[in-house]
Amino acid sequence: MRIEFARPELLYLLWMLPLWGLLVWPRAGRGVLYTHGDPGRGSARWPGLRSLVIRIAQPVLRAASLACLAVALAGPDRVETVEEFATQGIGLGLVVDLSSSMLAADMGDGISRIAMAREAAVRFARGRPYDEMSLVGFGMEAVTRVPPTTDPELVVQGVESLEVQLVRDGTNISSAVLTAISRLLESDREPRVVVLLTDGAHNGIDLPPLAAARAAAALGVRIHSISILSPYDAPLAPDATTRRRVVAEADVERETVLQGLAGLTGGQYFRASNPIALDSIYRVIDQIEPQVQRLVEREVSYPVRHWFFLLGLGLLAVQLLLRGSRWGLVP
Repeated sequence: MRIEFARPELLYLLWMLPLWGLLVWPRAGRGVLYTHGDPGRGSARWPGLRSLVIRIAQPVLRAASLACLAVALAGPDRVETVEEFATQGIGLGLVVDLSSSMLAADMGDGISRIAMAREAAVRFARGRPYDEMSLVGFGMEAVTRVPPTTDPELVVQGVESLEVQLVRDGTNISSAVLTAISRLLESDREPRVVVLLTDGAHNGIDLPPLAAARAAAALGVRIHSISILSPYDAPLAPDATTRRRVVAEADVERETVLQGLAGLTGGQYFRASNPIALDSIYRVIDQIEPQVQRLVEREVSYPVRHWFFLLGLGLLAVQLLLRGSRWGLVP
């Protein structure tokens, strides 16, 4: 427990009390002690301890009263540290691919990949109200759409505003990972987790994705990677054999990279080819990265200025009662 003051500068008023004391402190020959109804015993110098107590009691009580009132004006608060259990989330970075291939409407019922990704991310964000989340969209470069926040509705608004045209076309997974790491390091929440969703293979030219994954692992950041795949029965181009081979090679490259991201950082790799599968993946991640109850400390302030105010008024009342009692000091 400790005492804090809302206006500590007012405590300088206490320095004026010694000066006030010099002006009002009783001195020999300065006043006359008297007793009401017993004038024969009045004397300017009443011998003994009782005389001394009577002479100094009134200025001491007045000084104590003024000191209490000065402290009350400074606004004292009693601050206590309280331990309690609270649900605390993690540092979570959502990373969504905004390349042009995300416009493909092959997720069933004419749903595009970007629409599916938005809807699933919105449900996931609303289900984690205690996390400190950030949102990054990426194409050939990455852009922070929502900095770290504990307000899931801000993240929801950011997800709903994601569009393919926001960034230059491409799939620079390294840039996305590094940007997400930077946002996570702005928060003191631990553990730090990245959930990366993409439908394409890395085609950036600056840094290999696995190098970015090693940087994430060194900083204690875990990456869960999600690959959006076309359904196996999706229509193919007229040259089906060539198209199938190209798609297969791209899928292998993409899965190798995404598996590496997850494996190097202690995360998991997932595949989704429809909205139901993607929702189930987010539910699995929700279980892997639980929001847990932790014993946390917080400070609680209790105003105590009224007690000092009442104490000051009480001391002043005692001083006035003493002055008007049968033992008084006539200046």
